Amino acid sequence: MIINLWSTPRTGSNWYASYLHNTYKNENPNTLLIAQYLNHFHFINYIKSGQTDWIYDYEKNSLYPNYTYDWLKKSIKLSYKAGKRTRSPDEEEQYRIELLEKHDSGKNPLILSNHILPMSKKAYEYLFSKANKNIFIYRENIVDQLSSYALAYTTKMWKPKQDYKVLENIHTPKDVIKNLYERIIYWHQLDKNNCEIIKYEDINFTDNTQVKIKKQNSINPFIQLDQDTQSYILELNSDYRNRFTFQKTL
Repeated sequence: MIINLWSTPRTGSNWYASYLHNTYKNENPNTLLIAQYLNHFHFINYIKSGQTDWIYDYEKNSLYPNYTYDWLKKSIKLSYKAGKRTRSPDEEEQYRIELLEKHDSGKNPLILSNHILPMSKKAYEYLFSKANKNIFIYRENIVDQLSSYALAYTTKMWKPKQDYKVLENIHTPKDVIKNLYERIIYWHQLDKNNCEIIKYEDINFTDNTQVKIKKQNSINPFIQLDQDTQSYILELNSDYRNRFTFQKTL
């Protein structure tokens, strides 16, 4: 069994992927969860020991995610390898597809959580057709979604912190926000016939105590942005509302 969870950033996809993983592990403890397996950014990024933020240019002592095939378990295996990458992004994509072809998804069910972009059309169509089930998750309130992304991008605080303080007048470049907005529009344009659709606003983030990931924002991110950033987000939201009809309005 292979399940795809298709998302855009700041839609609760990390929480929901963990929820799915815990649910299916009750049926088969060999169930694996892999995030951003065919995401282009993850073909080129690195991480430094002891840090959580990805970097896209190699630096001394950097590591990169290295997938291999465990012949004994008949399963994809993830480790982190020191040094500079040797495969190009196209070679890495093909390599990971070949690993997935070897993976025994009957013995080792697989949940793949991916943002719909940046991903090649080839990779998307391959994963979509390969899966037994495709789930799409989105956020109806894109003011909150764009604000959450803008705040996280600028402050580099992608995960909730217990000692978090309310910030003020955070400015995020328009092109950063526009990039996410275009990904959201692209998500809506994808064919979702016979697929399950999950709305962020319908998720009960306290419903499953086994999920250790916390909800992204306990404090409204919009109020922490500067006026220019707020105005641009509201402008995009107006365009969004003109494009799509929802039962619930902001």
